[in-house]
Amino acid sequence: MIVVQKSSEIKLMELLNTIREPAGWLAAHFHLGELLEEYKSEYQVKIAINLIHDLLKGYEGGIFQMVDGGIIVVCNELDKTLLSKLIFQMRYLYMDDPLAYGEDGSENSEFCTSYELRTQWQEFMDIASRQMAMLVRMNAAPARQERDATRPASASDTPKVFGATSLANIERDLGRTDIQRVLRRQPVCNVQPDMKMRRVFDEIYLNIAHLRQSMRMDVDLLSNRWLFKYMTGLLDVRMLAMLSQNIVRYSDSPISINLNVETLISHHFAEFDSKIKPEAKVGIIIEIPVVDVFADTNAFHIARREAQKLGYRICLDGVSNASLAMLDRKKLGVDLAKVQWNADVEADLNSAENKEMAAAVSTFGSNRVILCRCDNKQAVQYGQALGIALFQGRYIDSVLNPNAKLEN
Repeated sequence: MIVVQKSSEIKLMELLNTIREPAGWLAAHFHLGELLEEYKSEYQVKIAINLIHDLLKGYEGGIFQMVDGGIIVVCNELDKTLLSKLIFQMRYLYMDDPLAYGEDGSENSEFCTSYELRTQWQEFMDIASRQMAMLVRMNAAPARQERDATRPASASDTPKVFGATSLANIERDLGRTDIQRVLRRQPVCNVQPDMKMRRVFDEIYLNIAHLRQSMRMDVDLLSNRWLFKYMTGLLDVRMLAMLSQNIVRYSDSPISINLNVETLISHHFAEFDSKIKPEAKVGIIIEIPVVDVFADTNAFHIARREAQKLGYRICLDGVSNASLAMLDRKKLGVDLAKVQWNADVEADLNSAENKEMAAAVSTFGSNRVILCRCDNKQAVQYGQALGIALFQGRYIDSVLNPNAKLEN
């Protein structure tokens, strides 16, 4: 599977001209040019291309980055199930953009168009030809582009870009902030049918909303998932440094910590690990965001295997009801998965979605799935009805510690 990022329209036409028999060839056109501006950075495109390449490596075909920002994938002998998985993972990668999902959570059909070239050859050739024409038009008007580049921008057409200076300021302020002030500890419990609770471990995390307040930031980290990912990398380093200074204080009972894949394969984690006694590692669970699995599967497996060899356990964080059914725990090699409570799906336990969820829980393991964000008793009862045994959230907090002064 080749990756083409320059003159992609030309290379795409060249590939199509070499195809003598279109039977067996599939294509997918991801209309990423329609994304919001905040999701169009080179870094984000790189992650998307790496995701596609990692999933389709070994197949004949190509990944083409179009001049309009879209990505076209052409592949031979690709199973339709794998194509559906690719589209799902790409959609999940951009889940915060309305191009991926509508306000009601439904899939936006404009995110991607797929083609079976055996029956849609001419239709796809028309798409490729239009992309080529677009490239020609853009190359034919360099003078106009130069004028546009030098024209003073008005307030109405100036994009709101979060630049390097702003990032540098945040990094500086973060380095000066006492993160212990925003450190939180939230239990994950096994809940019996009679609602008796047994604490299994505590998640140690940094409250981002409180961090933003303490730093007096004028940007909402949670509103931009890519900026948030960048910031969590910085916070990972601060968290590891703080924990390693007094690990006994924080790991007197089993805990979990949130880390990016990049952090797990960095020297920062190696330094942290060198300060942890082997017997203490079995009581530490590392929560990895599921988007990191989709972004770079190879890096994830390397990080996961090495961490488990050292004695840590791995939990996938940020799993949705739909994606749990698509995760093969044994192939991924993870120990746990954390699914967020969604009140919208509670009403009918016999719905197709809930039946699929119950089957996924059974396959994954009832004691390996954590239902988080449980703000009320109904959330726990819903999870129990689906076979889930582990729970986390404010309702659990209120039962275990009704007099707590800080709210998670």
